[in-house]
Amino acid sequence: MITTVYLVRHGAYENPKQILHGRLSGFPLSQVGKQMAVRLANYLARTPIVAVYSSRLTRAYQTAEIIAKKFHTKVIIDRRLLDIRTPLQGKPKAFIDKIDSDFYQPKYIRAGGERLEDVHKRMDSFIRTKVRQLTGRAFVIVSHGDPIMSVATRYEGKPLPRKFSFHNWYVPQASGFKIEFNSTGKPIRITKLP
Repeated sequence: MITTVYLVRHGAYENPKQILHGRLSGFPLSQVGKQMAVRLANYLARTPIVAVYSSRLTRAYQTAEIIAKKFHTKVIIDRRLLDIRTPLQGKPKAFIDKIDSDFYQPKYIRAGGERLEDVHKRMDSFIRTKVRQLTGRAFVIVSHGDPIMSVATRYEGKPLPRKFSFHNWYVPQASGFKIEFNSTGKPIRITKLP
């Protein structure tokens, strides 16, 4: 009995000041982001989705709402699906580019940042709980870049890197992974969504 998880990233969003948003409020989907979310919902419509879960952050929640509407269901929020906790939120994007998005330097962790291992643990905890509860069915999780990348990396059997670099492949907005679990709750197949 296969359980299918669609782990997807939010669509494109408004960020006129070009800052690292992190867990800051605001940052709604842009018009392009809404269109991206509709395309994703249409793609997922081939599968009988029984639940849609999301981070509470606006860009993720609005993406999840568009998907949930397609399946006549409500969005369920869980804090484990939030973006990373970092003291760098609010910093200009130019600064983030300068440090190559290395949020996990010891000095940032000491200042209250979240370790990448902890990001993965909270995401994995949520996913495995829902896989047990929804065995044999399919559901959607809308989250954020690094949390999604941490799950995909570990479920592919690879160690977590020190950081995720945007110079390498990174999960695109309004895309993600299809993850299949066997009857014992073990991830057996992970594929990128188109």
